Amino acid sequence: MATNPIYVETEEEIPELVERLRRYRGDDTMLVLPMRSRIGQSRFNFQLLRNYAARMGKRVTVVCDDPAVQKMASESGFPVFGAVGPLGEGIASEPEVEPPPRKWWQRRLVAPVTHVGVAAPTKLLTKSATEVKPGRVLLYMVAAVLLLVGLVGAAIFVPSASVTLVAQAQPFSERDVEIQAQPGKPSSVANAPIRVRVSVISRSDSQGFKTTGVKAVQLAPAIGQVVYTNHCTNNNPTFYFKSGQRLYDPSNQLTFAQTSSTVAVDAGKSVTVNIQAVVPGVAGNVGSHVITQIVPNDFACLNVDNPQATGGGADASSTPQMTETDFDAARAQLEAQLHQAIAQQLAAGLLTGEKLSENIVYNAPQFNTDHQPNDTVPSFSGTMTVVGEGDYYFDSDVTKAFQIYLTQRVPNDQQLLTESGIQTTYRLLSASKGGNLTFVGSATAYIAAKLDEAKVRAQIVGRPVTAAKIYLQSLGVKSVIIKELPMTLPLMPVLSKRIAIHYVVEQGVAPPSTGTPTPSPTPKPSP
Repeated sequence: MATNPIYVETEEEIPELVERLRRYRGDDTMLVLPMRSRIGQSRFNFQLLRNYAARMGKRVTVVCDDPAVQKMASESGFPVFGAVGPLGEGIASEPEVEPPPRKWWQRRLVAPVTHVGVAAPTKLLTKSATEVKPGRVLLYMVAAVLLLVGLVGAAIFVPSASVTLVAQAQPFSERDVEIQAQPGKPSSVANAPIRVRVSVISRSDSQGFKTTGVKAVQLAPAIGQVVYTNHCTNNNPTFYFKSGQRLYDPSNQLTFAQTSSTVAVDAGKSVTVNIQAVVPGVAGNVGSHVITQIVPNDFACLNVDNPQATGGGADASSTPQMTETDFDAARAQLEAQLHQAIAQQLAAGLLTGEKLSENIVYNAPQFNTDHQPNDTVPSFSGTMTVVGEGDYYFDSDVTKAFQIYLTQRVPNDQQLLTESGIQTTYRLLSASKGGNLTFVGSATAYIAAKLDEAKVRAQIVGRPVTAAKIYLQSLGVKSVIIKELPMTLPLMPVLSKRIAIHYVVEQGVAPPSTGTPTPSPTPKPSP
């Protein structure tokens, strides 16, 4: 027996009582009906209440002191009591006392009082006893109409249906999308401007560099030429001079050797031959007309002379020299330093929400040196000027552009599930002078079949439940669940507002290449 009875108001109707019964948490329920309660005025109300209670698994006991109400409730299958005890128990009504049996002499009719001398008739036939009473007939008709209206109203306004449509979300993505942006111009995606700010910086620097080349001078003998002259007239002799013939410079005390092959010098003739200093070095570089002796020479009429100075003699040595490699290394070092300085200055100029393009656009550097390659110098100085352009953009603008690009390409019969977000990845593909930026990336999200709830309701209102389910399954959903309240009926409610549609999208694995962990499957309502 329930310890917390439900006290029904006098004007309370069946729908309100059913709702209170549904919210009651116990299985045993006691309904206390007051006198002249609307619930207790019709046996049909108790039948409806019995059906609802059976569907909800409730055991209902009716408490009312009205014998007529108790009779209707008992005939409808409810346990009946007349009152509620202090502990919540039901107390039966006291049975009506049967009148004592009347004796045969008590059953005779008592003669009505009449006037003196006039006997009253035992049965009086009057017009009211035999005519049809139109007022009572009208009352019955009104009651029947009200009952019919109530039944129709209950059939229209009481039943409701909850339709749950379960769809499977599908990943939808656009990959390798290129989006261009320029300062002061809309991006290549409509309604998605990407703000670009250009900053140009010029930096110069001078620096000294050591040469790494070496100019090596090898030890070399001096070379030259001498002329043999034969002045001898006796017997007109001819002299022969072989390669290696020694010649001497008495002023410098140096010896030279003939390098030409054997020559013959006839009388009255002169012959020129090549010579080389016997000892290599710069000392062998002597002036003209100093090599005058033939070793040995026994003929005074035979002499030698060098008409020109000898040269080419060198001592071994090495001298620092600037090379092409030194020039290129100095250029590269200065260029790297200036690029770094410009990049740091551009990074320091970032504003809130901005990102700096990774590709800084540099002009060709201007590089000058005080020496040129092959100069024999130990060091040189270089001066360089570099102009760099940095492009600032907003990451939020680029992300929004890729999201809008994806949104614009969702099929017309699908809807984008924005509650799970749109995952975007991108990189700066290229940057050219003037702030012309090109981004390449991908955008991924979930989509599901698009439903027009008003149209769906219009298609299933008042239709048989089986036909309604067939139509709903044709919408491309995974499953269809129809629940009718307060009882199962063969038809859907005839009022569209009594049909509640719940569209649930089951999200499976995460979209590929988003870089985010896969969440567990969780049903999410569509927007």
